[in-house]
Amino acid sequence: MTTLEIILLVLFFFTLGYALYIQLRMRSVRDREREKTEERRSSFISIISHQLRTPLSVIKGYLEGVLTGDQGELQPGQQEYLQEALDINRDTIKLVNDYLEVVRMGAESITVHPETLDLVELVQGEIKKLTPLARASNCELIFETPSEQIPKVKADRIKIRQVIENILTNAIKYSKGKGRAVTTISMRDGMVQYKTQDNGVGVPADQLEEVFTKFSRGKNVIHKDTTGSGIGLYIAKMIVNALGGEIWLESKENEGTAVFFTLPPDHQSHE
Repeated sequence: MTTLEIILLVLFFFTLGYALYIQLRMRSVRDREREKTEERRSSFISIISHQLRTPLSVIKGYLEGVLTGDQGELQPGQQEYLQEALDINRDTIKLVNDYLEVVRMGAESITVHPETLDLVELVQGEIKKLTPLARASNCELIFETPSEQIPKVKADRIKIRQVIENILTNAIKYSKGKGRAVTTISMRDGMVQYKTQDNGVGVPADQLEEVFTKFSRGKNVIHKDTTGSGIGLYIAKMIVNALGGEIWLESKENEGTAVFFTLPPDHQSHE
């Protein structure tokens, strides 16, 4: 065997060994990432199960007890407020159970129960509900009345409200100084389009593609909200997709974020 052949043989085995080493390192990194994801999922399930679902059930019991009149007669206004609180509580329990199932099973889709809805009316209701929270955070929520007739949509009332609430609460949480979030509803390519534009911290360009993935949180917002799960927009995407729409965002760091979603109009409601 010539010297050249020996050198080539050594180079071959060296290259083969190095390739195997790189492959093993990459496999090790992937395994660690899977372990971290599983830990985050287990932690999320634990947090929701013990710190959210249990107190929600306790609150539900108290509200039902008060509404029966066992604690004394209620005035009509009190009855109305408490009933609304109980309805919200029950809807939240349903959402928590649905989301726990999604995370526990690692599902990539979610079950929806569509009905004919007036999206404009529904959005106005969510803004009214969240206005006290926004004021406490020095953020202004604005809804611009559509300049055109907006058809009704076919959507899951509970889940699409959760999508809207998630978008608006993100705008409130991540606003800087005097926050402002403007919501509009319009028609776009035959679809009903929702949009909320805020003037918050925005999303870094290199993280835009990750915002709708499970457990993803922008590095520039973690210090503003240390308790977030990173699953809100992931769930929102599953809901909107299951209803036949799309969801996306446009953002610039330190300038603000616009979150959009579309839903197909319910043509039967116009017949």
